[in-house]
Amino acid sequence: MKNIVVFGCGLHANCCIDAIEREGKYNIVGIIDSINPVGLEIYGYEIIGRQEDLIKLIKDYRIDGGVIGIGDNWSRKIVYDCVINLVPNFEFVNVIHPSVIIGKNTKLGKGVVILAGCIIVNDCIIGDFCLFLTGAQLDHNSVMHDFASISAGSITGGKVNIGKYSAITLGVTIMDRITIGQNTVVGSGSLVVKNLPDNVLAYGSPAKIIRTRDSGEKILKSL
Repeated sequence: MKNIVVFGCGLHANCCIDAIEREGKYNIVGIIDSINPVGLEIYGYEIIGRQEDLIKLIKDYRIDGGVIGIGDNWSRKIVYDCVINLVPNFEFVNVIHPSVIIGKNTKLGKGVVILAGCIIVNDCIIGDFCLFLTGAQLDHNSVMHDFASISAGSITGGKVNIGKYSAITLGVTIMDRITIGQNTVVGSGSLVVKNLPDNVLAYGSPAKIIRTRDSGEKILKSL
């Protein structure tokens, strides 16, 4: 098995570790985190260093690749940029829980994390570093762009297009043939019945635009 590291040690990293262990494809040699103390044990694995130590850590731990275990879309991008600046050819692996169903002709980018119970139907295109949380469903012929995410229990119709950095939060329903712009957040429990533009926060049933969002703004945890 390839030796990998998990970047980040928050609650989402724990979910990633669980999926990695259950998938059984990779050996986790440790966690790389920028905040918590080196040597601290998280979910059974030790923090072995900082992102800036990556070149040395690759040699010391014979690291073959890694996954970014961070739930916030823009934060994943920040970590990705840091890693690639240090090691341009670093291999980011996909983590797919064994309970996941992926349909025929669906294509996955790199660094994708798909947690337990998710369903991605046929002929979908999933960009790099996308995140599917527990039980999320993406229907046929849909497109999800880089660094986007779908949270637990959210479902889409067919031919949905979700923009780069956008976040579909808990329990959202998106009707078929809907386009969600870039850097847009759809709030928990919403019903999306019409297209949403770039850089907005929208929620409700039906979902309505509440305000604009800035580039790099973190996903709101409470609406």
